[in-house]
Amino acid sequence: MSGEHDPNIMNRINAVKKEYYEEKPKNLLFKKQQKFDCADSVTKNIDINTILPFIFKADGDIIFFNYNVFKIIASPAVYLTMANYLFTVTEQIIGTYSCYNLNVDLTGLTMSAIERYREFLVIVSGEGLRNGKGLLRHLKFIHVHNPPSFVEYLCSIVIPIVDPSIKDRFVIYFKNGNIVKYEAK
Repeated sequence: MSGEHDPNIMNRINAVKKEYYEEKPKNLLFKKQQKFDCADSVTKNIDINTILPFIFKADGDIIFFNYNVFKIIASPAVYLTMANYLFTVTEQIIGTYSCYNLNVDLTGLTMSAIERYREFLVIVSGEGLRNGKGLLRHLKFIHVHNPPSFVEYLCSIVIPIVDPSIKDRFVIYFKNGNIVKYEAK
């Protein structure tokens, strides 16, 4: 799924986001639906297929997950499209390297975002089990960089959702330089 990337995609995404919030000022409370509505506005104005390579960037046997772009366009309306794109990228890597790693930078992740995007993880996990391709058998590690200070809570939410076979494949890189391999309980 590599192709020509639009070098101005982030400018376009940020312009649509800015326009949305100029028309509908940010809520102080009850932001969840407003963030989803903004994300829907972005994906209605910019073809999601031009954005997905910026969220799930493949380089060698590694898929880099860009949370900062994800959070701008993620909404229930596009979760399945995003999951299927991730599966396609994963299959291509496995076809070349036989295994893959996932590299996730969580800079800026908040507690409310965990709850907001939990359903995306449920869809990825569920669809991954249903599609019968066994992509997780080829996963070496999920490298988590810059986790939030509440990483223990994050793990308690995320780990039970994912396939049991990958629970011990999480490696967490803390901002202070510590590295911890997650041990499922």
